[in-house]
Amino acid sequence: MKHTNCHTSVAFALIASAFGACAPDEQIPTQLLPPTQFALPYRLHKPDTTFDLPASLREISGLAFSTDGKHLLAVNDEQGSVFYLNPQTGAIERTRDFGKTGDYEGIEVVDNDVYVVKSNGIIIHIPESGEAETWETSLNSDYDVEGLCYDSTQNRLLLACKGWAGEGTAFSGKRALYAFDLSTKTLAAAPAYLLDRQEIARLKGAESGFIDRIFEFFSSDHGASAFRPSGLAVSPLDSNLYLVASVGKTLAVVHPDGRLLHAESLDFELMPQPEGLCFDREGNLYIASEGKKGVGKVLRFVVKN
Repeated sequence: MKHTNCHTSVAFALIASAFGACAPDEQIPTQLLPPTQFALPYRLHKPDTTFDLPASLREISGLAFSTDGKHLLAVNDEQGSVFYLNPQTGAIERTRDFGKTGDYEGIEVVDNDVYVVKSNGIIIHIPESGEAETWETSLNSDYDVEGLCYDSTQNRLLLACKGWAGEGTAFSGKRALYAFDLSTKTLAAAPAYLLDRQEIARLKGAESGFIDRIFEFFSSDHGASAFRPSGLAVSPLDSNLYLVASVGKTLAVVHPDGRLLHAESLDFELMPQPEGLCFDREGNLYIASEGKKGVGKVLRFVVKN
């Protein structure tokens, strides 16, 4: 019994030290930033269409739209294939193999070329015709790249990092998006965007209470500010950047200048593991959710009138 009490006391001392011995009902002060004027043009609790995916896409990990608007393109976690889906039904209409088994996490279409990113930061370029080619970046598995999208204003791919953001205190509590220049085929050394997890929590209206601070102390996957981006896309409506996070169950919207405009919790029942998103030409939003215990799904959210 003494041994157990000793460990309990030590654990409580560590927690009290980490949080300044805060009382359970005490709140950590948060800098209140001015509210944004942004209004999300989608009802995330009410998709207008949901379709189940075939078994081969139960672990769907990325989603994009073809240039001609005729297909949704998808990849799964393991198979080196691009799946071309009917955007109305989710049925697989054809596939294109591009590589061996690997951890494929994001997909994007630029003109008629397809790009796929692996979790270690390697980009696969799949031209409209011809063989695929592989481009290495300075990122690695510590960054845990999960999302890929195209920024047409600067002809670059944006890579969303689920893990490490970078070295140094400036990256603490942040999530990073790195930019790959398609003209020079090089990755910028500094992130294009740094997202503050506490600010995302504030925009969601999350309260960082005593239990949340314990979660934050032991793991960044729990608590009010949990946010690990798993997919991203640029909206054709306003050029804002939309990010979805499976860890944290969040949709965040970022202005091109880097300001966080909006963050909203996602419904776990609707999207148990959101892994990718994209837009069609009309600006309707598509979110892909991996099937944790069932089938993978794609949900479509039309623009509000």
